[in-house]
Amino acid sequence: MSDPLSSDPSGSEGRGRSSARGWWWLVAAVGALAVLVLLVAEPWSVQTEPNPTGAATQSPTPPAPEPSPTPSVSVAPPGSDVVFDATTSLGLFVTAADLVADVPAAKSGVTEQLTSGELPWGLPPATAVEPDTCTLAVTVVAAQPAFYDARKWGNDTMDFQQDLTVLPDPPAAREAFRELVTTIDACPTYREVSNGVEGAQWTAQPAIEGQGVYPSIVLQIDRTVGGATIPGYEGQMLVGNTIVSWTAQAFSTAPPQTALTTLGGPESLSAMVQGRAQLAVRALG
Repeated sequence: MSDPLSSDPSGSEGRGRSSARGWWWLVAAVGALAVLVLLVAEPWSVQTEPNPTGAATQSPTPPAPEPSPTPSVSVAPPGSDVVFDATTSLGLFVTAADLVADVPAAKSGVTEQLTSGELPWGLPPATAVEPDTCTLAVTVVAAQPAFYDARKWGNDTMDFQQDLTVLPDPPAAREAFRELVTTIDACPTYREVSNGVEGAQWTAQPAIEGQGVYPSIVLQIDRTVGGATIPGYEGQMLVGNTIVSWTAQAFSTAPPQTALTTLGGPESLSAMVQGRAQLAVRALG
C-alpha cells in the first residue's frame, strides 16, 4: 500500500507550470489596461504653431484708395475783362448816398468838393515826388492814361476822394496795377516838393490785400501838411481796364487811431468801393 503522505515528483512539476502560465496572462492584462488609460488621458494630436497673441489670425484689410485731389482752377472775377470808357467809367464813382450809409463821419451828410472833370491827371507844374521812385504812389501811372477823372465828397470831419485811371485794355491795366502795388510796397514814406518848397508828406503802413471780388489793396496813410498830420486810409482796386484809387481822411483833434474810427475802417470802405464797381460792371451788360 502506498503512503498517502509520500510526494509524487511528476504531479508537483505539472502544477508549477500551470501556476506560472496564469501569472503571465494577469501581467499582460494589467499592462494593456495601463496603455489604454494613457491613450485616453492624453490622446495623440497634431498641433500647429501657437498664435503668440492668442487672437484669431485675420487677413489684413487692404487700405481704401485715397480720393484723387480736385485740381484747383483759377477763376477770373466777373468783369476782369470789361472795358470802360470816358462815359461808362463814371459808374465806378461812389455816391453821396453810399458815403452817408457806410461812413460814420458822413452820417450828417456830405457835399461835393471836387466835381468830375475838374482835376487833371498828374502832378501840378514844377512839382515832383521825392524819392522819384515813389512817383507812381501819387500819379498811379507814369504816362497820360486813356482817360482820367476824379471826384471828392466831404464835410467838416472827413473827406473821400476817388480817382479813375482808365487804360487802353485790361492787360495794360493789370500790368500797371502790378507796378503800382510794387511801388506802394517800396515807399513807406515820400513827399511832394513844389518849386523847391516841401509840400505834403505821406507816411504809409504796410498794405494789406482788400476783401472783395476785384483785386485790391488797402493801407493806412497819414498826410502831413504844415506840421499837421491827417490820418486816413487809401485803397487801389483793379476792374477791367481801370484802376480805381480812393483816399478817406479824418479831420479831428482826437488821437489818430480814434479819429480813424470815424471813417468806419478799411474793410468797410473797401467793401463800399467794391460794391459800386460791381454795379458798374453789371450796367455794361
